[in-house]
Amino acid sequence: MKARDLMRRDLTSVEPDTLIYEVVYLMEQSGLSTLPVVDEEGKLVGIITEHDLIHAALPEYFDMLHSISFLPNLNQIQKRLKEMAFRPVSEYMKEVTSVHLDDEDLHIADLLIRKRLKQIPVVDGEGHLVGVIRRIDILSRLIR
Repeated sequence: MKARDLMRRDLTSVEPDTLIYEVVYLMEQSGLSTLPVVDEEGKLVGIITEHDLIHAALPEYFDMLHSISFLPNLNQIQKRLKEMAFRPVSEYMKEVTSVHLDDEDLHIADLLIRKRLKQIPVVDGEGHLVGVIRRIDILSRLIR
């Protein structure tokens, strides 16, 4: 099965100049933990995740999670997030892994698993965002 058969045509995305507080609001309202970042032509240029935002707010948090003695200070996270709120997403977005419309399901599943992704954007031949494939999309196809 090809990406075009698996993808959701959900084009919920943000642009590089979208402010972080808007990104957080959109994630909360949509229930999405990952948002593609597209330019003004709709071409995929990056991705932003909840993980990226937490990491930016408290970079040492994930490193210290392995320490039993570490307890996160939510006041620190809150202070840093408020500092980030009016910064553009382009400062925090990451390089994105994507698939094309004709990529096979096995390849897509492999990327999702190997790269530990919750979803992967689907682009057309010119790099325009045309949909997303979530892990559950593949699981639901396999169980039928």
